[in-house]
Parts: sequence; structure tokens; C-alpha cells
Amino acid sequence: MERLLVVGGGTMGSAIALLGTAGGYDVEIVEPQAAARERARGFLEREAQRLGDPALAQRIRWSDAIARPCDAAIAIEAVPERFDLKAEVLAALAQALGPDALLATNTSSLAVGDLADVVVHPERVVGLHFFNPATRMALLEVVCAPQTGDDALARAYQVAAKLGKTPVLASDTPGFIVNRVARPYYLQALRALERGVASAEELDALARGVGFRMGPFELMDLIGLDVNLATTESIYRRTEALRFAPVALQRNMVAQGLLGRKSGAGFYVYSDGKTQRWEPAIAPDGGEANAQETLAILGFGSRADDLADRVERAYAHVTRIENDDFLERLPPDVTIVIDAGDGASDRGEIVAQVDSRLGSESVFFVDAYATDLGACARRLRHPERLAGYGILGSLEAQRTVEMVDTDAVSDDTLELGQELFASIGKGVVLVEDVPGLFLGRTIGSIVNEAMIAVAQEVAGAGDVDTAMRLGANYPLGPIAWGREIGGARIRRILKRLADAEGEEFAPHRSLWMLDLPETPEGEAPAE
Repeated sequence: MERLLVVGGGTMGSAIALLGTAGGYDVEIVEPQAAARERARGFLEREAQRLGDPALAQRIRWSDAIARPCDAAIAIEAVPERFDLKAEVLAALAQALGPDALLATNTSSLAVGDLADVVVHPERVVGLHFFNPATRMALLEVVCAPQTGDDALARAYQVAAKLGKTPVLASDTPGFIVNRVARPYYLQALRALERGVASAEELDALARGVGFRMGPFELMDLIGLDVNLATTESIYRRTEALRFAPVALQRNMVAQGLLGRKSGAGFYVYSDGKTQRWEPAIAPDGGEANAQETLAILGFGSRADDLADRVERAYAHVTRIENDDFLERLPPDVTIVIDAGDGASDRGEIVAQVDSRLGSESVFFVDAYATDLGACARRLRHPERLAGYGILGSLEAQRTVEMVDTDAVSDDTLELGQELFASIGKGVVLVEDVPGLFLGRTIGSIVNEAMIAVAQEVAGAGDVDTAMRLGANYPLGPIAWGREIGGARIRRILKRLADAEGEEFAPHRSLWMLDLPETPEGEAPAE
């Protein structure tokens, strides 16, 4: 039986040790502080009970220092995230263990290569980044430093298998896969809140409405605003990429002690550790098709098809026009126009043409991700009858739609829009008119970051998708999500965002690959 030595008896180190015992290793934890050992024993007993084998915790041995010599074949350091401390531990392990022992660091933000530099035989050093809670999260990022040898990498995968983890291979770059690709989820949400796009409660509801388990603000409160900010600052410091720049709002909240659940308040106020989630109301289905309105749906592609299918079940009088060359076929009595377009083109000119053909009472709902609403409104006879909406990818997968509350749009138009989307089973959140709204800029930026990571050989496309599904609980891997949304659509959204807020948010040149047929392995083609 191979010996596994875990240095650090905190929550993470203890969880790794428990997984090791369950996986068949002879496990020892090194923890110098008696109080920490006592806390860890309680944690291990509870987790072992939850796993259905209370004896697991009893099989773990404890010590207060690294024995010299030590016959462990594998050592994992899980001490606090300080370079000096981790380097000291790894150097001690290198002296105590045999030259063939695998040395692993659980760092989440430090360069594995820098840590390997302090070790004799650095080719045996690898990153094994577990996710909290380690006994429940399936993902393990295997981080290959420049010095890491093939044998160490192969052994790291063997360790992952014995611990019951799904490994993904990441290069030794800031944030590895998950912490890097997830940055836009937090940063774009914070920027949207700073700009007054909507409230934290509303933005969280929009995020949950497309499949995220938690909205960005409730998730930051859970993680701790200080911890989340520290990760952002580390990645920004190491990359110097402006898209990763911390947001002043978060820094100010941390300075004020508003850290989230652990301080009792963050973006939400917690009473007994709990807060109430807000969800937009959806009116119950009346059962009968609406015969009072006459609708026209313009555009082609999967979004337009899905929208038409839903609307045709809710309304009795619906005309579908997929080709702009046939706009003359629009019935003159149309009261509601839903323009889906092609998902990637500004539709202001087409909407103006339709407006000139219809009566002054017609109301227009336009894809706000692709179309500049302000410019479009200036073309219309009655701009108060124009509202933008946001359906990003699959209509089936999106239960909440963002609708733009501009200065020009009337309350009646917004109310009609809410009724329209409620009739097809969708809630509505009103947002301010900014490029990409909230979901477009946020998910588009996540997809963009994933494509940048693949292009920079941080990881393969398949590993990026696996990492984000298992390590961040995303409903889809970002590259698969990008294929569903469409590369051209994401490019349009991010181009508008970059034009308004800076080139650091510009679409990556590889986004067009998302519109190519998938390769047999499901990998995005490499540039």
C-alpha cells in the first residue's frame, strides 16, 4: 500500500486525506497546530459518516512535523496560500522523501514552476488543484509546470483516479483553467451593477435563469468577497490584462468589511445565515390562444425557429417571415413585431422599413444583443413603441429574458412585452440599455476567455469545458455554450462592448471557429 503524506490539516488537507484513505492509500496528515488537528478530526468524522464509512477517519494517522527520512511515495501540500510557506514545505518534503517521490502543490493562484524551483529534482513537482468541498467536487486540475516530467504527470493522473476525481490538464498559467475562465462571471456582473444595469437580485435571477446554480453576487457572498477579490488581484497582477482588473465596487465593500455570508452582509444581508432569493413572476398559462393580437416574427435560424414555435402556440394570428426580401407579405394589421434577425447583424434599417409599412399602433420587440436600440429608435415614427429583448442561445434553456427599459420606451410597451414572454413561459427582468445587456456581455466574455485559453494552450477545449462544468457547476462548458449561441453572435456582442468600454473586452480572433462543424472529439479546432 502506497503512503500518501498530506501537509496541512485544514479543511482542504483533511478532505484530500479522507479521499486518499477511501482510495486505498496509507495516509498521514502533518499539522503542527494542536487546535487545527482537533478541528480536523471532527471534520473527518462528519465527512466519513456522510460518505457511509465512519472507519475511514480512524485510519488516518497524524503527526506534527515531517519525519526525516519519510518513505511516502506521494506528498501533497495543502498549507495556506503563501508562497514562502508553500516553498518551505516543498523544500522540506524534497529533503525528507526519496528522489522518486511525487511532490504536489494544491496552490490555486501561485506559479507551480516557481515553487518547483526550490525543490531538488523539480521534475517530480506537479500541481494538483482540488476544489472545495474536495470530498464532493469531482474536478481536479492537474497543473503541468515547465519542469514537470512525463512520469510525474502520469503518476498525477493515477492519483486522480484513485481519489475518484476527473482530471483536466492545465498549463502553469495564472488561474489555471477554472479561476481564469470564471473571472468574467464576477467582473462583468460587478461592472453591470456599478453601471446600474439592474440590481444584484435581478442580475442573479437572470444568471440562474440561463442555468447557473447561483448568481454571481450570491456566489461571491458564499465564497467571500475578500477571497474572490484576492483571486482576481492575483490573476490581474500576473497577467497585467485589463479585462481582469478588479472593480472598485468590490474593493470598497471589502474595505468596509462587507465580505458576504461570513460577515453577515455582502451584496445581501443574512439573517441566521440565510437570505431570500428573488425570481421574476410568470403569469399562469391561460390555456387559450390569444386572438386579440396579430404577430409577425422576422428572422431565421434556431432562435427564430424556437421563438416562432412557442409564440404560435400562445397566439392565434402569427405570420413568420424568414427572408427580408418578402417583407411585403406582412399583414397590414400586425400589432406586434418580434424581430429575431440572424443573431449577428444590426436590424435597425429593417425595423424602420417594417415600421413604414404598418400602422402607428404597432409595437416592436428587437434583439438587443445585435441591434443598437438608440439608433433604431431614432429611425421610428414612435420610438416609445420599441423595446429590446435578450434571448442569448437556446430559448428552451433560458427561463428569464432581459428586456431593455430605455428612456424612450413607454410603460405600455414594457407591460406588453412582459405579457408576451409570460405567455411563452418566460420571466422578464428589466435592464438598462448597455451593449450586451447583462447576459450577453457576461456569457459572451466567458466564452471569449475560454477561446483565448485554448488559443494560448492553457488547456484543450474538451478539458476547458469539463473543468467549467465540474469545477464551477456551469450548465454547459463555455465552448459548447459558444457553439450553441454562435461565434458570429458572440463576436457582435463583444465588438459592441469593446467599442463602448474598451478594447480589452474585444472578441478574440478564434471565435469564428465556433461556427464550424464540431470535430469528432468535440474539440474546437486549434489556430
